[in-house]
Amino acid sequence: MAKDDSRRATPRASAKPVKASAPSKAPKASKPAKAVKSPQSGSQRPAGASAKRGASKRVVLAEPQNTRTRDKAAQTGGIVGALVRLVIGFAVVAALAFVGYYVLRMTSAFTILSIDTEATEHLSEEDIANLAGVVEGTTLLNIDEDAVAQSVKRNPWVMDVAVHREFPDKLKIVVTERKVSTLVLMSTSAFAWYVGDGNVWLEPATLDLTDGQTAKDAAQALAAERKALLIIDVPATINPQAGSEVSDEVILAVDTYLKELPEELSSQIVYFSASSTEAISCVLSSGVEVSLGAPEQIEQKVAVLTQILEQYPGEITYVNVRVPGNPSYRRIDSDTVQPGSGA
Repeated sequence: MAKDDSRRATPRASAKPVKASAPSKAPKASKPAKAVKSPQSGSQRPAGASAKRGASKRVVLAEPQNTRTRDKAAQTGGIVGALVRLVIGFAVVAALAFVGYYVLRMTSAFTILSIDTEATEHLSEEDIANLAGVVEGTTLLNIDEDAVAQSVKRNPWVMDVAVHREFPDKLKIVVTERKVSTLVLMSTSAFAWYVGDGNVWLEPATLDLTDGQTAKDAAQALAAERKALLIIDVPATINPQAGSEVSDEVILAVDTYLKELPEELSSQIVYFSASSTEAISCVLSSGVEVSLGAPEQIEQKVAVLTQILEQYPGEITYVNVRVPGNPSYRRIDSDTVQPGSGA
């Protein structure tokens, strides 16, 4: 019995705590981490957690940037798509309109029933309609406006034409007529030709030779009536054609004088004599005859002529300024031609 009791006591003595050996010291407890405020929420977090959060934050910041790029691309794609759809829509509408217009052109819709125009001095309403040459059955949609205008311009009196469509069935034609600028007395016979704006031959002019008038007198009276310039003594080689532009050198030389002479002098010219470009002369309303010669040094010629006329007012009958540096003139009661100063 005693032996059994001692065996039971042995386990009770071994249950006492065992001291730890020196090498296995317990690690020192780490100091609690300082709390760090989160910049976003303001709450305090441990430093370690803050560092981890900072690393995480760099990744989070990149994500919105990519998101904005994707959003921008999506918006751009949306705009481009909308523009594409808009262009396609316009193209479809244009195609439908073209088809509709073409179909209408082939039908009798908007057939021209009348031509609205006004007569001019030399063209009646019927003349203009006939010149237009609009074929019966033509519509406002298939009419060629340019062709109509060119057709009306076949008449030399017509300077400009405007053609307008007036729906549903009227074509309006407005004609601007040329004005007579010059009357040219032909040297081969007693008749003259009108020249219109733009230097275009218009048509022959009828001269009234009653009461014993000469062709020159009749032409001068007609030019005054039409407020046109008169050119006489032109070469026999001039052969006018109605509707054609003036190409004769001598008449173009006179035109050069008209463009470059000052208004106070050109307004006094009654007529030009132009047998050749070197022999051009004119007669002023005062009766003074001026030999001008070829259309060169016009400014110098005008200066010399003006000086002579002012120096001898009412006394001059003839002035030669063909060579402005060596002019000559004739005064009343003098049969000789006197040299000028050349100033």
